[in-house]
Amino acid sequence: MPALARLAVALYALVAMLVAVGAAGAGKGGPSPGVQIGGKGIASNNASLRYVARVSAGQTTVTAYDADGGILRRGSLTGILGIPLVAFDGSLGGLAHNGRSLVLASPDVIAGRSRFVVLSTRTLGLQRTIALRGTWSYDALSPDGRKLYLVEHAAAGSPTYRVRAYDLARGKLLREAVIDPRQGGRAMTGAPVTRATAQNGIWAYTLYQKPGGLPFVHALHTMRGKALCIELPWRGNQGRLFDVRMRVQGRQLILTKLGGVQLATIDTREFVVHAHENPL
Repeated sequence: MPALARLAVALYALVAMLVAVGAAGAGKGGPSPGVQIGGKGIASNNASLRYVARVSAGQTTVTAYDADGGILRRGSLTGILGIPLVAFDGSLGGLAHNGRSLVLASPDVIAGRSRFVVLSTRTLGLQRTIALRGTWSYDALSPDGRKLYLVEHAAAGSPTYRVRAYDLARGKLLREAVIDPRQGGRAMTGAPVTRATAQNGIWAYTLYQKPGGLPFVHALHTMRGKALCIELPWRGNQGRLFDVRMRVQGRQLILTKLGGVQLATIDTREFVVHAHENPL
């Protein structure tokens, strides 16, 4: 394929992706990947169910599909909402590991507030609406669906942010930020590249690009509200991080290139990095 044709295909794919997510991160402050509107939606752990959010005339319709694509139920909400993206590789979040609740997020700050809703997956009915002043985005959900983790962005366009916990049972934003105690409470900077989650849904691991510093994996214990930042000895162009994917295998978090070449492993008990190939 000629170079110009390859470029046209790439640009078309990029535009299609932006349309699929509603260009949802564009209005957000900081490194939020936004939300997915339309597309394939988010699947349950056993892939027996899939939830898709679509928008029409200022209304959001959430549809639950079975494994064969049959419609099981629908629910409607006022306003524009989508399935939250948790990383720029298209990783999705919002569905509790126990499968009982689904969180949707607004793609934009409206009237100075960021909006989130919690739905019951059994009925797709509204359980809770959350509206927070400022620019916030979704980060993670505890496996029992009782604790929601949100990213509070410092300012529009700023890569500085901190993770906060919201107690869904009590309807309360917890005062203290979720931090790595070894960093002395400093706010984080960076952009989420890819996400992997432990099989039990308790640990959420996010690879972050950090221009001007070392990239790191943010390990979040979603039940305890504890976090660690594990720096990676990356010596190359951090743009190449977007070719990295992660998976949890036993007691290891494995980082690979898109082609499958293993770059590094992280011991998920001791959080020690074992690098295998440059630029790690």
